[in-house]
Amino acid sequence: MVTSDHFAAAELARLCAAKGVRHAVISPGSRNAPLVIAFSKHPEIQCLQVIDERSAGFFALGLAQQSYQPVALICTSGSAVLNYGPAIAEAFYQRIPLLVISADRPEEWIDQGEGQTIRQRNVLAPHVKESVQLPRHSDGLSRWDCGRLINKAIDATLLPVPGPVQVNVPFNEPLYGTTEVKEDPRVIAPMPVASFLLPDKGWRAHQLSTSLKVMVLVGQGVWSEGMKKQLQQLAALPQCTVFTEATSNLDVPEFITCIDRAIEGVNAKNENDLKPDVLITFGGAIVSKRIKGLLRKWKPAQHWHVDAGERYHDTYQSLTHDIAVEPHIFLAQFEGQVKGNESLYGEAWRMVDKRMLEVHQRILKATPFCDLTVFETLLERIPEGSDIHLANSTAARYAQLFDRTKGQRFFSNRGTSGIDGCTSTAVGAAFATGKPTTLITGDVAFCYDSNAFWNNHLSPELKVIVIDNGGGNIFRYIDGPDRDPEVLPWLESPHKRDIPAMVKSFGLPCYSANDEASLKSALDQLYKPHDTPAVLHITTDALVSPKVLRVYFEQLRSE
Repeated sequence: MVTSDHFAAAELARLCAAKGVRHAVISPGSRNAPLVIAFSKHPEIQCLQVIDERSAGFFALGLAQQSYQPVALICTSGSAVLNYGPAIAEAFYQRIPLLVISADRPEEWIDQGEGQTIRQRNVLAPHVKESVQLPRHSDGLSRWDCGRLINKAIDATLLPVPGPVQVNVPFNEPLYGTTEVKEDPRVIAPMPVASFLLPDKGWRAHQLSTSLKVMVLVGQGVWSEGMKKQLQQLAALPQCTVFTEATSNLDVPEFITCIDRAIEGVNAKNENDLKPDVLITFGGAIVSKRIKGLLRKWKPAQHWHVDAGERYHDTYQSLTHDIAVEPHIFLAQFEGQVKGNESLYGEAWRMVDKRMLEVHQRILKATPFCDLTVFETLLERIPEGSDIHLANSTAARYAQLFDRTKGQRFFSNRGTSGIDGCTSTAVGAAFATGKPTTLITGDVAFCYDSNAFWNNHLSPELKVIVIDNGGGNIFRYIDGPDRDPEVLPWLESPHKRDIPAMVKSFGLPCYSANDEASLKSALDQLYKPHDTPAVLHITTDALVSPKVLRVYFEQLRSE
């Protein structure tokens, strides 16, 4: 096999292929030429060029998110690797396997006035699981060390929990030589060991059997059907309730799936009945600020957090048990062990949820065209079985208010909750799956990440819906910013970008809507077959939408 004559580059490509890495996202440069040669010539790795490194990082994140495999990210030396920072932080908190391979100058040239040279070693250290620097020389000892470090780095993207890893590779010139390699690389195979609970499960089962108020709160993730059934068994017990969000992807009738809507039914009369004694949490980020605030106020007597990798994760300031095990293993220990009791806790929450749903439906019938009604229409009309990506920040919040019954999967960059790569992530995810994928985003997030369309890997199954309310409209809703008219423009960031013109500059079709009738018509056009991604630009009133949302929650609370 022909590959780069730089041993570190050749060994990286060969070991990545041997360990199941099937995609490399490459941004152009010169110092990374040995890596480009080694990866592009390897028959088992598909190389994808994305010019903008910031967009490339999020494209790779979406690709790894959907493929469940590590994706290699390859860049040249200098500031290029810094542009991966936002995507790497998101991958770190979402636990998505990315292998950042940054080409570098020889270390001797750092801080010596050499061009395109910065302090790259450990530059991503706060938000990667592992950071290694490969040896520059190719003697026998260096080759042995190089192979060992590469094995370690690739495996660290998946074990013990997934996440990003950086491999920094200094190269001497010349950079473009090739060689023939015949022997196989030395593969060091990891042997993962499953974690199991200690044999005191009887105490935990007894605790859940005798507690009158048990709440399970599930964060972001895509969970197995088996675990969904385990949670349904718990939810069937009278003393249990299960709370999930859109990005929990556990939308079944037995669960409370619209948290922000449901908890507005909590009041002074029923609060004591609805407050849990035992809180069980697992999964990624929780979007709802309301449930976080409520649980921090309530401080359950016991909080069990279940996570194989995150230790002492005390989001609700009431942690009593840190359980380092995978959630499905934890739940399996309770099958047939937890008994129902005389509690009415689950029924109490179901009654509140039903009452809030009735109020929600009544409010929407009298609500004018705005962001809230746009989301009602979108979630009714996006095709069944689609993947839906929710940009930050209003899109991720509005989706929480509506029942989700169409078998769709929801994703969002809630690891760091930034707007910087929402579109690029959806572009990478759509490329990975090839299935119908819809991104719902705001105008600011869309403009910020418009380079997402600056690549040749755009799936025609991707639909992008831009809700344009003239800026960061969330700042007109949250308490504080809207009280100071001089400060508000700095936060809301109103802009004068012509979004349809921007979309057309990328050669993509763009449809428009500004009322209910045009929205339904435009959605029909959007979801017709296209040869490229298609975009729907929806204009809503910047003043009406936040007022409607405030009144919406006030009416829920008043019932």
